[in-house]
Amino acid sequence: MRVLPMLAVLLSASCVGVTAQRPVEVLATPAGAGSGMYALATGADGRTYLTWLEPVTGGGHALKFSRLDAGAWAPPTQIAQGANWFVNWADHPSLTATREGRLFVHWLVNTGKKAGAYGYAIRAQSSGDGGQTWQTVFEEGTQNVSDYSGFLSFLPTGAGMSAVYLTPLAPDTAATHEAQSGGHAEGHVKTVGIASFAPDGRELARTIVDRDACSCCSTDMADTADGPVAVYRDHEPGEIRDIAIVRRVNGTWTAPTPVHRDGWMIPGCPTNGPAVAAAGKTVVVAWFTAAGGTAKVLAAFSDDAGATFAAPIRVDDDDPVGWAGVTMLDGHRPVVSWLERKGGGGEVRLREVSATSRSEALTVAATSNGRATGIPMIARAGADLIVAWRDGQVKTARVPWSTPRPRP
Repeated sequence: MRVLPMLAVLLSASCVGVTAQRPVEVLATPAGAGSGMYALATGADGRTYLTWLEPVTGGGHALKFSRLDAGAWAPPTQIAQGANWFVNWADHPSLTATREGRLFVHWLVNTGKKAGAYGYAIRAQSSGDGGQTWQTVFEEGTQNVSDYSGFLSFLPTGAGMSAVYLTPLAPDTAATHEAQSGGHAEGHVKTVGIASFAPDGRELARTIVDRDACSCCSTDMADTADGPVAVYRDHEPGEIRDIAIVRRVNGTWTAPTPVHRDGWMIPGCPTNGPAVAAAGKTVVVAWFTAAGGTAKVLAAFSDDAGATFAAPIRVDDDDPVGWAGVTMLDGHRPVVSWLERKGGGGEVRLREVSATSRSEALTVAATSNGRATGIPMIARAGADLIVAWRDGQVKTARVPWSTPRPRP
């Protein structure tokens, strides 16, 4: 597939008195007109995947994916098509692969029992033949009437696949619909669930690890030398919505602990969740907060597989929208992505960070600063970074990032 002309981006590296140069190559992306609700991931098989929804003539949407092959996206493969799906910029489908190449995908379907604003559920399927055929392996929230289950994130592990997701505290049925009013987040109290799957796709277990989380922020997972971790925005008394982490230790999920006590008091979900990456026992979590009335994108580091974290470093350039992403390069070098306001619009930016320093920011693309952009995403593909965003349709770019960048 053709690669569009290179966009040269010059970045200063004041600490060494030279100018570092990083090219941004905008990729020809196979997502069609009006496409959105996208996700980007590099699976345990080492391949990078893009998945998205696009409208279908006559109504409904098609769920499609593509693999990155030799620096270009392969022709898209359609997974499914439907007219009864829940289609939303923040709660969107995702896809990844196990070490053996088995694919897992999820999307959101209306339950057909809707009596309120939502009434949708998670559907996850798996494919052992590269995406030619699919089998349903997991559903959550199929009884939902006015509530929802969603915000699922996959994690390939050595034992197969795990997933973290949000689901109602109590069954949301027609009988309980009248009681689902009042309270925070319009009564949509969310638990954090984690499901595990065997290498052949079979569901093995479901566990609730938090019985009161923020109701509509994205989740994320990473695998450490001591086992998997999951991060999400918590909900604590007094409407405090800071980032929490749970860890699987000796086969059991720990109680939630805060990554950092921001103390962000907000009487509703900000729809701005965290991201996590890990290498060995090094873990980095990136997130947005507006505690104290100041918007920030922060990153915090752990050297004990997420058990404790140092004080966070600020990542943004003083006016962030948020929607942080993070990936880990060789040498335990994390790169954070986020959306920064710029003039009347926004910019998708990248920055390499450590526990005490940060590189100059790289602007990957100019876009809007609202929901039409979706949630910018970042994934590692060998020595390169792949970035996805939306500007009328899903777009992607490749950024070579093979050598350490000087820090000012």
